[in-house]
Amino acid sequence: MDGKTKKLRERWQQRSDAAFERMFGGKSEQELVTLSEREDMAVAVGRELAAFLLEEHVARDEAVQPVEPATACCPKCGRVGTPAVQKDEELAGRSVVTRTGEIQVRRQRWRCVKCRVIFFSARR
Repeated sequence: MDGKTKKLRERWQQRSDAAFERMFGGKSEQELVTLSEREDMAVAVGRELAAFLLEEHVARDEAVQPVEPATACCPKCGRVGTPAVQKDEELAGRSVVTRTGEIQVRRQRWRCVKCRVIFFSARR
């Protein structure tokens, strides 16, 4: 297991431990009385954990920072784009609504000088 995966696993364990405490901690005995309250909490916790996993998995995708610019072609003219965000700059994030809820996604944007458009790689 590489260092990044180990750190990710540690963050996952911290989140899942916190989720367990939210569900089964002493305070929850007074708050979670009805089946509906218990179900609502379990679903909310499950969605938060699922969103974490999805967000982290997407962040590891090679499309975030492709090594080969040829994978990012202009959707209008088909020419290879140039990076709109330089290597020392932080990638812009955007919110995406998924079945698990809203997650944050960061990906390299590309620029087509000819068409004067900014686009994301359509590779994946």
